[in-house]
Amino acid sequence: MKPTTDFRQDKGPGTVTRRLILATLAQAVVVLLAGLNLSLHFSAQPVGSFDLVRWREIFSLLVIVPVSIGIMFQVIWILEQGRRDAKWPIMIVGVCACLLGISMGVHEPINALPHLQRLPALEFWDELFSHAIFYLAFVGISLSLLWSQVRNPLPTTMSRWTTTVFGCIAIMAGVGIFLTLLPGGAIGIDLAVIALVLFTAEWMRKGKPMRQLPLAIVIEWPCLLAFLGLVAQRFLSGRW
Repeated sequence: MKPTTDFRQDKGPGTVTRRLILATLAQAVVVLLAGLNLSLHFSAQPVGSFDLVRWREIFSLLVIVPVSIGIMFQVIWILEQGRRDAKWPIMIVGVCACLLGISMGVHEPINALPHLQRLPALEFWDELFSHAIFYLAFVGISLSLLWSQVRNPLPTTMSRWTTTVFGCIAIMAGVGIFLTLLPGGAIGIDLAVIALVLFTAEWMRKGKPMRQLPLAIVIEWPCLLAFLGLVAQRFLSGRW
């Protein structure tokens, strides 16, 4: 199959690139909002008289997760539209999106409970089950989107200006990932998962230029920036 833009007779390469810019920019804004949601104090305030219901979890479950999943499907549709074998990457993203919803649906309500009120079983569902499912969903979504981009590269390299735009989007997403993980405790597993995504992404890219793979920029660069930022922050604070 030829690259994405070759089998869309009514759309030029610039159209696909512009649609990817808009979609990835929207996703970067969502990731940044997710990080701010965990970092700002006012989001931890209770909802009305419900002491164990916070605006933080409500915003995450009703805004961050559904909007993010919707954007992911938009991206995969931009890349796969017109391919007869598009069902495979779309199916993988769909399954991983379900896993993401399960993970967040379990994690967020329990996360609002004070630690002293948690039963041992809740620790299993929160610290083990939901985290493991989230890691699986994060890796699956990141790599399936990158796979879709690798098999549907842009027919020509992007201009420096367009590459810079995707680079700025990547920086915004990287800040969001950094803020999301910053308030947490031990981040060893988080760093290992990010490293796994980076190494696997480079293997999948197989030397293809990033200027033909804009999703490689907005997936790999944010992970790398967040990884380096978290390592530097933990090193300076002495808290691992």
